[in-house]
Amino acid sequence: MTPRRIVFVGPTLPEQRRPAGCFEYRPPVKHGDLFDLCLRPGDQVLIVDGVYQHYAPVRHKEILAQLARGVHVFGTASLGALRAAELADFGMRGLGEVYAEARAGRLVADADVAVLHADDHAGARRLTEAMVSVRHGLAELLRDGKLDTGQAARLEQAAARLHFTERSATGLRHTAGADRDAMHLLLDHLDRHGDVKTRDARHALDILAAAPVPPPPAAPGTTDIWSSSYGREWDFEHRPLRPGSAVGARLALACLQLFAADFPERHRAYTLRLAAATTGRTGSAGLLLGAAGFAPATRPHARLARATEATAGWDADERLLARTFRLPPGRLVYQDLPAEAVAGSTLEELEERCLRLLLPASATALPTPHRHTLLRQLWQAGSDHEYRLCALERGFRDTAEAARLAGAFDLALVARLLHAPAAVR
Repeated sequence: MTPRRIVFVGPTLPEQRRPAGCFEYRPPVKHGDLFDLCLRPGDQVLIVDGVYQHYAPVRHKEILAQLARGVHVFGTASLGALRAAELADFGMRGLGEVYAEARAGRLVADADVAVLHADDHAGARRLTEAMVSVRHGLAELLRDGKLDTGQAARLEQAAARLHFTERSATGLRHTAGADRDAMHLLLDHLDRHGDVKTRDARHALDILAAAPVPPPPAAPGTTDIWSSSYGREWDFEHRPLRPGSAVGARLALACLQLFAADFPERHRAYTLRLAAATTGRTGSAGLLLGAAGFAPATRPHARLARATEATAGWDADERLLARTFRLPPGRLVYQDLPAEAVAGSTLEELEERCLRLLLPASATALPTPHRHTLLRQLWQAGSDHEYRLCALERGFRDTAEAARLAGAFDLALVARLLHAPAAVR
């Protein structure tokens, strides 16, 4: 299979300036994008631009996870250069002058490479100048004798006073004051010769295009420190139930969570086992909760401890434990398909049930409100609060997660089977 060559780029190198050919261009990277690509060993990723503020930025552990899988990850010019400098010791490769400055410790702030820009579908047009581009442009004008050191220092100070969203050509000219003509010279220089970020990005693409994609790097000795809850969740979402299976492990678990009438009992057994392993204590749910720091006095009256149809035979401690359980560091409830969830069935039997209930590829999922209505009926929840409790005691983080996963199944078929629940257990 031919390795993929993916570039995350936006305003640093607008579309009309990107070389055609072997690269697959994507908008500036954000948190989760590397996981969503389902990259394979030997694939190549170049990060130029990335977003933050309105979206979570790409996490270091996302990049480390790809490196651990044998993906080649490069960074240049902008956020990519900063991440490459931070992760160079772990195998990410940096290219260009901005990377060299970051690696040497002369460039440390994300804001120094940040710009305000239009969306990629609008041409990714840059609306402001990056501080790193201003500094490089001033250094080039100084070198060529077109500015003196006093002018360059004043222009740099004027630009630094502006927030990156305000560092437009108009804003720079206005803040320059008596050095307005010198600032105009700088802006003209950047326009004619291109800023350092643009040159770095184009240079990186030329280097990668000219060289064949190398074989996958050797996997590091351990990936334990690179693991994150997001990475584990992504892996679970994309892992097949068994080798060659058309059903994913996460969907197989969801099929049980949603439709197995006794799943709360399975979930209770799972949480008791894992809570005992985490606290180092054995015994009742009350002892485990006490070891975890829950105050006993509040348990019988807690809203989370109220009984539902499926948990009427449990005590309040068991209901609290099952509904509040999270795996460290506290985001996920499940990251695999444990024996308690499968409850004696074989993976082949579980796969067969899932395939029978999954929505056909050509069909459209029910709207989310309809999913909530059916789940409330299926779980015999008489109120909004009871519906929330039902979702929690089945191992979902909330009703929104339950409804999202339910969208993969043929809920019209499930509705017809409601009067024969054994058919979906």
